[in-house]
Amino acid sequence: MKVLWLSPNLNHYKARFLNYLSESPEIDLSVLSGIGRKGQGDKYIDLTIKYHLKTVNVTKAKFGFSGIVRKELKECFEDFEWIMIPREKKNFFLILYAFWLRAKSGWKGKKVKLISYNHPMLISGPGRITWIDEFLTWFYYRFYDRIIFYTEKSHEKMVRAGVINKKKAYWANNTIDTNSVSKHYKFSYPNPKRPTILFIGRLIPEKKLEVLFDYYFELKEQFRKKGKSLTLIIIGDGPQQDLVKNAMNKDSSIEWTGSLVNESEISPYMQRASLVFIPGHSGLSINHALCYGRPYFTLDYIGHPPEIDYLKNGYNGFVMDKNKIENIKIIRSFLLNLGENIYDNAFKTGQKLSTENWCMKIKEALIDG
Repeated sequence: MKVLWLSPNLNHYKARFLNYLSESPEIDLSVLSGIGRKGQGDKYIDLTIKYHLKTVNVTKAKFGFSGIVRKELKECFEDFEWIMIPREKKNFFLILYAFWLRAKSGWKGKKVKLISYNHPMLISGPGRITWIDEFLTWFYYRFYDRIIFYTEKSHEKMVRAGVINKKKAYWANNTIDTNSVSKHYKFSYPNPKRPTILFIGRLIPEKKLEVLFDYYFELKEQFRKKGKSLTLIIIGDGPQQDLVKNAMNKDSSIEWTGSLVNESEISPYMQRASLVFIPGHSGLSINHALCYGRPYFTLDYIGHPPEIDYLKNGYNGFVMDKNKIENIKIIRSFLLNLGENIYDNAFKTGQKLSTENWCMKIKEALIDG
């Protein structure tokens, strides 16, 4: 089965997963990639690519409007059985063009099908869904041949609401490279005598770094009064790196690694972590924490991606919806009384979010019917 995957931003997560998918004997995979985002903390890796890759000099923001991309798509469209185009508003004209190419190829007797792998709904800001978002979501789901959702819960929600025909709807849990995690890490509990908070992700406003430091300095002072120490580790890079530098100038207990993408480098820090805390936008960082058996803490935030579905309060992490004082009490209590059950539960959840399961579910969507 010949599959073309359009990727405006081929970051390290996606590059690795597409490598695993291309190892499936049933799938002959090609990727048409843009050059991604500039200055947003993305890190790209030197990876031996196992699929057919063509990269065009077009940024993610311009990918859906690019004549270069349309030209490339037109030239190879009929060579594939499935073409994956991300269902996004900024890809609207590219998607319409693909719909037209599909119809044109159908007149010739060619059967090319379009598929997307995405969040449940289009949005116009954190948690904000307008009537245009609702209409375009319906429109896309009406004319795409198949949609794969990032989580099972998202799939069930859209089918139950009647937004998409059940026959078109599939799901594959979005995750990280769990094979690499397993290669470099064996599950263990953190040192209870060295409480450590870890942040992992791009340094962008949506992550709410100001809140992270506000909470950390308050917790640090409370620990100091008890004669105890506390450490904060930050893994990531991006436009708000100055916030990190300023915080480090105030407190030498903050460690900043910059952007790391190899699990061989990430695993020692995860092993030290008592918990992972990202106050804002929480996506694949949830998977990262759970796959290492680390409970994930975040604040109730209307803009969380579907990966928030993996968290269960008090079981494998906390989505805190109280005020700052109460939230800090929750974090402090956890750090002072580390319970092994929550680490076991986090690790069990992470094991379900495996690379193998992702590949299996993607192949199911492509091969079924």
